[in-house]
Amino acid sequence: MAKVEIPAGAGWTALLTAYSRAQESRGADPLFEDPLATAFVAAVHGADLGGRADLPRLGPANADGTSTLWNAFHFYFTGRTPFYDEKISAAADDGCRQVVVLGAGLDSRVYRLAPGDGVTVFELDRAPVHEFKDTVLRRQGAVPTCVRVPVVADLTQGLSRFLLPSGFDPAVPTMWVVEGLLMYLSREEADELLRGITALSAPGSRIAGEYFDRHWSNADVGYDALGAQDRAAWDLLMGAFRYGPVADHPGEWLSVHGWGSREVTTIRRFGGRTGREVPGELARPGAPQVWLFAGAHSADDAAAPPD
Repeated sequence: MAKVEIPAGAGWTALLTAYSRAQESRGADPLFEDPLATAFVAAVHGADLGGRADLPRLGPANADGTSTLWNAFHFYFTGRTPFYDEKISAAADDGCRQVVVLGAGLDSRVYRLAPGDGVTVFELDRAPVHEFKDTVLRRQGAVPTCVRVPVVADLTQGLSRFLLPSGFDPAVPTMWVVEGLLMYLSREEADELLRGITALSAPGSRIAGEYFDRHWSNADVGYDALGAQDRAAWDLLMGAFRYGPVADHPGEWLSVHGWGSREVTTIRRFGGRTGREVPGELARPGAPQVWLFAGAHSADDAAAPPD
């Protein structure tokens, strides 16, 4: 199998998320199954990984359990996946016939979930990410469960200029998926993004997303005890984090933009429901948390109280 070039920048973080989903899917009691995630990892290594017991290391991603930093990332990435799965399925059941995945990366929900007849999923990301993803999907002969529309977009340049020419209908209730994105935006960019989402959202639309409740520090991950590769990975992330709406509770942030919050929790609480051990980086008293939130664009949806 020939290797496929890894897209730079945000494409690398998308690949780490795929690695985590592949690792989870290959476990003894997986929270979900995402066979395409393994295909994305295999494309980078240029090898068939189907018969391997464990995934080979990929940068900071290490499936053998020896990296405390990756163990925390893995809990986070896999723990949030069912949260978004549930919200997408519920939105489709409630009549949302469009799903927009912002910064879609290597997300493969359009292949493993069945949102129902008449649903169109718009996947927005940069061209190199789409090229990598589509190359692997063609190799796998993957068939989506509904209409998939890849959209090349720069999310800091507005949404309507990319979505409307792609067939998006702002009169149709839409599920907006903002997974693993807001922490890489400035507050101004996050507010502008949500304003753009609101302007394109018909009544009955839904949204789900996440961001941190405070800034991370090296002490939060025991930086001095990390190996050289983990330190390098953490340094890259610390340089990339811009934290978005970190100063506000998600219910308050949504409310300012005309949305009612339907659920606000944290990855520690939501992921902990599985019975799996919460890593120390998220479990220690005073540890930074990752908000997970879901909202609705309707005057009938009252804001949920702070969690």
